[in-house]
Amino acid sequence: MRQRVLQATLITVLLSVAMLGIPLGWSWLQLTNQSLQSDATQILDEVRRDVEERNAEGRPIDAAMLQQRIDQQTDLNISITVTTAEGETISAGDDPGPGATEARTQGSGSEVITVFIPQSDVRAHTASAWVLISVAGLSALSIGVSVALWQAQRISMPLARLNRRAEEMGGGRARGPWTPSGIHEIDDVADELIRSGAMLTERLEAESRLASDASHQLRTPLTALSMRLDEILATSSEEWVRDEARISLEQIDRLTEVVHDLINAPRASQRRTPGVVELRNLLTQQSEEWSPAYRRAGRELRIQVPRSAAVWGSPGPLTQVIATLIENALVHGEGNTSVKVRRNDHSTVVEVTDEGGGIDPELGASIFERSVSGSSSGTGVGLALARTLVEDDGGRLELLTEIPPTFGVFLISAPGEEDPGEDEAGAHDEPPVRHGPVMRRRPRSRT
Repeated sequence: MRQRVLQATLITVLLSVAMLGIPLGWSWLQLTNQSLQSDATQILDEVRRDVEERNAEGRPIDAAMLQQRIDQQTDLNISITVTTAEGETISAGDDPGPGATEARTQGSGSEVITVFIPQSDVRAHTASAWVLISVAGLSALSIGVSVALWQAQRISMPLARLNRRAEEMGGGRARGPWTPSGIHEIDDVADELIRSGAMLTERLEAESRLASDASHQLRTPLTALSMRLDEILATSSEEWVRDEARISLEQIDRLTEVVHDLINAPRASQRRTPGVVELRNLLTQQSEEWSPAYRRAGRELRIQVPRSAAVWGSPGPLTQVIATLIENALVHGEGNTSVKVRRNDHSTVVEVTDEGGGIDPELGASIFERSVSGSSSGTGVGLALARTLVEDDGGRLELLTEIPPTFGVFLISAPGEEDPGEDEAGAHDEPPVRHGPVMRRRPRSRT
């Protein structure tokens, strides 16, 4: 900011000096020449009067008379020549040289009187004028630079203070009132920034209190529900009840972790650190959770995963991503839903596809944007949030094909246990898990 103000002021001063100084300098030089010409004319009149007096008195015109007039000039080195009517020439002074400025007149006795000003005197007076013009221009520039520095300092210092105050407010360190800078516009911005910061602080405090209250209100019933399921798991003798209780406990644990992450996310200063996640365990858990829903819909959920499929990621968010894709296939797709894992030494891809009618090509380009949904019942948040969760762990979520609808979760492979004698990645894939016959339904758009 300081440099811009300084440059603008200097450019303005330079333009002013150029537009006003050049015409003024030219006029000054013309006045100097006119002054020299006026001096020569005045001397010429004085010599003419002397010549007329000599003629009236009957005395001859001599060089001493002319030299007396030359000696009276202290700032000009002139020379005078008088040519009488008889053709006699009387001169006084040094030779003026070529290019001299001259003034000539004729006396009453037909004498021709000429006054010469040498070119050296003309140049000396002109040089003096140029020196004065240069000094005036440099003085104007110096004053302009001083004013520019003062103005730049006057404007830049309040702006720097305002910038520091904005940084402090962003870091939650803003303290004390704003000292007026004397610049009305900057003070208005500072006051508005302080008011906005106060409102933002109040909102953050309200959200923090809400998060704390929500955490307490959610944690209590979840803990009670978890204790009740533990009791059922410990006292029930029927295997299917124990299985359902175990699955419910896993869902409660995941829900508790999600609530914890959501509450602590605004206060986290860094991204989470991914760890090693075994996809086989994660997908087996998802199969157990979603199997009843698929059975009620008369559809099949097939999971194919190698015995060892370790990736770098966060268990909770990755589980939420896979659950979102399986739920989307259940709600908006039809036919079989397949979850297949393909991996190599560097990357692992989890593909989720169904046999529905596919995704509209116009919707496919923006399907991961928030608030974009292909149905009136969708919120447009699920896929956008899933992509964000995957990217936070260094992976990515892509729409591989629109027909059939296939989503791919690309993750970084992690070292896992090697199966002895395994020849290829899919040699020991888990057989598909089928749940009931396939029921055809009208295809629906995805969220």
